[in-house]
Amino acid sequence: MSTIKDNLYFTYDGKSCKDFGLINISLDNGMFEESFGATRSIVETEVQGGDTPTLNRIDEEPLEFPLTIAFEGKFDDNLIDEVIVWLFKDYYRPLYFENNPNKIYYCMPVGEASIVHNGLKEGFITVSMRCKSSRVMSPVFTTETYDFSSGTGSLSISNEGHFEIYPELSIVKIGDGHVTITKNGEIFEVRDLTNLEEIYIDSRKELIESDIVGVYRYDNVVGDFHDLAMDLGNNTYNIQGSCRISFRYSFKYRF
Repeated sequence: MSTIKDNLYFTYDGKSCKDFGLINISLDNGMFEESFGATRSIVETEVQGGDTPTLNRIDEEPLEFPLTIAFEGKFDDNLIDEVIVWLFKDYYRPLYFENNPNKIYYCMPVGEASIVHNGLKEGFITVSMRCKSSRVMSPVFTTETYDFSSGTGSLSISNEGHFEIYPELSIVKIGDGHVTITKNGEIFEVRDLTNLEEIYIDSRKELIESDIVGVYRYDNVVGDFHDLAMDLGNNTYNIQGSCRISFRYSFKYRF
């Protein structure tokens, strides 16, 4: 497992720390100590006369982690200005570490930042990075376009993250008719599509769009959008109805 403190290099907002002559360092003595996920709290309701409260939900705070970056050589005022412009964004930007580019932290600096130096233009900067959520994201993956012109077929996708995720689907109907997607016995169907009609589905937002102007397909949907969700591990989708289909998704991690 690659963690934050054992990575020398990272990329933030599309620029590598190498571009500024910086490396990621740790000031820990001996073993590294790091967060192991977001801070969690249990929200409960006390039950009168009972000794076991009712669990309502679990709240998680956005991830936050310190970042200590050292200049490999001497710095000057121009370099300091460049680093300030690079780091101090006004919205969450993607950050990933070189040894693990498939885990992306959407974050920006918060709190007090500091620079420690020896008076000879050598030193390091410490900032606290706060993420927009309690989750770490993977890059966006898009599958190949599967051709089910024969009217039936199946495809499998492995969810390698820590959470259930909701994919986006792109469908091109071949011939008039229905497209039926079955997973774990649950059926999601879009009926009465026309030849070469393109459909976009966002299963998380429960959104469906057609490329035909003025046509809305919500009344043609049978089933629950959330039944398209990807469970942890392998997911097999069975397709009926001549079409071409592709999936788009991102994994979610605790850390």
